[in-house]
Amino acid sequence: MRIFLSHLGCKLNLAELEAFARQFRAAGHRVVPALAEADVHVINSCTVTGEAASESRRRLRRSRREHPQVRTVLTGCYASAGSASGSLSPEADLVVPNHQKQRLVSLVEAAFSSQAVEDAVDPQLPYLPFAASHARATVKIGDGCDHRCAFCIIPSTRGREWSRPAEEVVEEVRGLVAGGYREVVLTGVQISDWHEAGRKLSDLVARLLGETAVERLRLTSVAPWNFDSRLLALFADRRLCRHLHLSLQSGCSATLRRMRRPYTAERYESLVAQITEQVPGIGLTTDVIVGFPGETAVEHRESLERVAALPFARVHVFRYSPRPGTVAAAMPGAVTAAEARARTAEMLEAAQLAQERFTAEQRGQVLPVLWETNENGAWQGYSDNYLRVHTKSPGIARNHVTATRILGPVAGGAAGEVIP
Repeated sequence: MRIFLSHLGCKLNLAELEAFARQFRAAGHRVVPALAEADVHVINSCTVTGEAASESRRRLRRSRREHPQVRTVLTGCYASAGSASGSLSPEADLVVPNHQKQRLVSLVEAAFSSQAVEDAVDPQLPYLPFAASHARATVKIGDGCDHRCAFCIIPSTRGREWSRPAEEVVEEVRGLVAGGYREVVLTGVQISDWHEAGRKLSDLVARLLGETAVERLRLTSVAPWNFDSRLLALFADRRLCRHLHLSLQSGCSATLRRMRRPYTAERYESLVAQITEQVPGIGLTTDVIVGFPGETAVEHRESLERVAALPFARVHVFRYSPRPGTVAAAMPGAVTAAEARARTAEMLEAAQLAQERFTAEQRGQVLPVLWETNENGAWQGYSDNYLRVHTKSPGIARNHVTATRILGPVAGGAAGEVIP
């Protein structure tokens, strides 16, 4: 079969999609770059926000409308939140909830067994990227979540928390490196909670740095309430990218309590100070929700001022949207749509200023940049501290890392020049 893969949402969804690509190839199927070329379209969906759920529905319906000859498979969190109750059946030929993802390839084969298998590839090459532009690979080290944040539907859609064995992760990273990847990103719902026989995330990272030839290793979101401080010493190995995504959600402790987040804004601020002191130049990224139920003007102002004061490299701003099945959906004190829009605009302005400030601070620094895309001679790539760098320097090759001097901010990131 010819398989087209798409996803919405988080890096964990991307990691799963890359794993699907390898599994389909190993089973003798062909992963194609365009939906029009496919027999089957697998959508790894998202429902973390109302907009994400809406986009999942739109993508599903658009696939059916524009390519009615293609069989559509819906998996991911939207499929699990809606469950395979039959309400999705008019648009999806097959629904695979999250708890059945491990069997997705065999379920697809069973459902569409009449489709011819063609263009089989060597199963000894399962680590090739499913999209040529991907210079980095994502590796899932666990799934599920045992926390119950008031706004979050993920524990319902992904189930209880579990961790992959370290040996499996090490072998997967070795295979990706052998397949030509320069950078590997560790992802999961709560990678901070990874554990095995008393070992923690820092032990897994140390093992990957010590037992694989990975050129760059990057972490995704880590929990501020369960931060493994032993990680900080590992950044002395420059293969560990100086980047942490540390979700804040609100810069006001009163709002965090209603969100059921197990930390205060003051504790978060203290943790940021510890991290930036021990890892100079680190890029800290975060998420912030605006307009959570009960958020007063004073609370919003406190959150806004804290976000503006902290040394973030990038801030992802979300306007609160209620998710059925969460505690927050039934909370009183809804913020009006007009007020939520106004507060979101203020937070977005603070986020933009934070990004510009971080980028300006990198001027003159020589950073390792992994080059990924080229459009009309203009290259784009990411530094180790997650700065998007643009250059027209000659002699660059896709999926290679070069030392690059940062010249200063430009639209969408920073300008750089490759050091000869």
